[in-house]
This record gives sequence, structure tokens and C-alpha cells, in this order.
Amino acid sequence: MIRVIGLLFIALVSCFTLGLKVHANTGIASMVDGLWHDVNSSDFTNGVMILAQDGDQIKMSHYVEYKGVAMVEYGIGTRIGNTVEVDVTVTRPIPGWVVEGKHRLQLSADGTRLEGHYYSSEGSGPLRFQRGGK
Repeated sequence: MIRVIGLLFIALVSCFTLGLKVHANTGIASMVDGLWHDVNSSDFTNGVMILAQDGDQIKMSHYVEYKGVAMVEYGIGTRIGNTVEVDVTVTRPIPGWVVEGKHRLQLSADGTRLEGHYYSSEGSGPLRFQRGGK
């Protein structure tokens, strides 16, 4: 019994230590929180997304103009590795567009781009963001 408890303790300490090393090596460059510019296509202008990362939780706010029509959305999601998934709600929709969906984005190796797709009941399409700010 004592041997089993000892092995469990060693396993727990090993997992905790490994977790600290992985977290410590991620560094600030791998954080996704901050300002991101929407660079999807020339149809999208004045687009900015602000992400807040708290551990693996992500909170997002996004403003963009599509062919001169403003859209605002927010979302809550997670980050696992270099993948960010956010369930979004559109509060200022473009007429005819859906008001709920999901963003699935991949962080580039150098940490300067988030690229992926949005998914909704009407289909999917590309998303591209470039890191801005500091």
C-alpha cells in the first residue's frame, strides 16, 4: 500500500513538473492575446479582432466591414496547442448572414498569423488574421 502511494506521488510530481516545463517554455510569443488585423480579402476592411487568453480559455471580440457594411461579433472558446476554437455570436449582423457559428484558427509557427475557417449552419469560409500591436 505504501509502495502504491509512493508511486502515485512520484507520478503526480512528475506530471506537475513536466506541466511547468511545458508552460514555462511557451513564452509570451506563443500567447494569442492581443490585437489582430483581419486580412481575409479586399472585401473585408477596417477589421480588428481582440483576443484575451487566460490559460486555455479564449475570449474574442471582432469588428469588420464587409463591402462597407459593419459586422460585430464576440465569442468564447479554447486554445489547445496552436488551435483556437471559438463559438461566436454576431450582435451586429450583415443582412442575410447567420448570427451564430464557430471559428477554428491555427496559430502560425512564428506566432504572427491566425488562419482557418468559420463554420455555421449555412456553410464555411476562410478566416485570416495578422498579429498587430505589441
